[in-house]
Amino acid sequence: MFKKIILPNGLRILTAPMKGTNTVTVLVMCATGSDNETENERGISHFLEHMFFKGTRKRPDPRIIKHELDSMGSVSNAFTSHEYTGYFIKVGYVHLDQALDLLSDIYSNSLLSAKEINRERQVIVEEMHMYLDTPMRYVAQVYEELLYGDTQNAGWDVIGTEKHIRGFTPQQFQNYFKNQYTSKNTAIIVAGNFDEGKTTKKVKKLFGGVRSGTPKPVCAFSESQKKPAIKIHFKKTDQSHILVGFRGLPIHSKDRYVADMLATILGGNWSARMWDVVRDRLGLAYSVHTSSDNYSNRGDFTTYAGVAHENVEKAVKAIIGEYKKIRDAGVTIKELKRAKDSVKGHTLIALESSSSVANFVGAEEILTERPMTIEEVFKKIDAITISDISVIAKKLIRAETLNCVVLGPHKNEEVFKKLLYALH
Repeated sequence: MFKKIILPNGLRILTAPMKGTNTVTVLVMCATGSDNETENERGISHFLEHMFFKGTRKRPDPRIIKHELDSMGSVSNAFTSHEYTGYFIKVGYVHLDQALDLLSDIYSNSLLSAKEINRERQVIVEEMHMYLDTPMRYVAQVYEELLYGDTQNAGWDVIGTEKHIRGFTPQQFQNYFKNQYTSKNTAIIVAGNFDEGKTTKKVKKLFGGVRSGTPKPVCAFSESQKKPAIKIHFKKTDQSHILVGFRGLPIHSKDRYVADMLATILGGNWSARMWDVVRDRLGLAYSVHTSSDNYSNRGDFTTYAGVAHENVEKAVKAIIGEYKKIRDAGVTIKELKRAKDSVKGHTLIALESSSSVANFVGAEEILTERPMTIEEVFKKIDAITISDISVIAKKLIRAETLNCVVLGPHKNEEVFKKLLYALH
């Protein structure tokens, strides 16, 4: 269970006390990310995330922040996505006040100095290079480029481009920070072992002064697809990485949890169809899984597999075959029940951690402004029927919205194009 308070300035405080844990996690979320950037700001949301740890008026030397985090024995980090940026500190409950003070300081009082900006440029470029050398991650970015192109935010890499990273000015950081890091755009989530009353007062005191203002919204978005599409991204790798999928559902869709369940049945656990066929029967992949991902204005429904270069055609054919089977023949009662129990079990295990609870509540708050309790989520899961699965499978799995990305040492798209028409 959690409680939500909205202050007069629009700032949101969400508290989720937990029994049986010695930790507490403080997560500060800002509803801004790469979807809010202009062409000249590509990557600034992520770069700004880094700069919050590079000194404040109270803690001017970055080493002070690092030493303080380590002296608490904390687990701490930050992250940036298309639609939000988050900063968290997980500590033993005795360090809660210190963690709150530190987070409030970096969130409101970061110096954003030109010296530190220049020092951090190469760090972010190396982070970008690391991702480019991580094909399981990189293939997802290529997939977004295929779906949305390079003319809108949805197709941009969150980290930006090297050109933009090296060109940002201190004034751009100040402007973006001033526009986006406002009280209306901010949610503070506290989960774990803490006194709810005292902590809420502390949060109000520390974060109540976050500036007011109306942040700029997510940039315009559009999508249209009338025939299957494929993209071969040449890269020297030890195995080929493939994503095969469809345009999915936005997070506000009433069918969101049905699509999640369909993904679980297809590729969400050991019993899933993709695992059974692609890994166990055909022996093509070590890693294979299906997921349904949702944003406020779009979604995707994909299956990933890493296979030997010579097995790409076999794997794509097998994946499309399983899509077709589940669309045309549906699922069994036993299969659906097993998937429901699997999802609920994994959810309960994950939410034993204060950091997982904070992330669960925080992401939902930013994207939907109405996070649900576990009981509410489970009620939606329990209500899913075989008919619901059949309807959503037919809605999502359509030949004209089929997409495929292959990342590896391949050059000829024509070799794989004929596979995309096997779904008809």
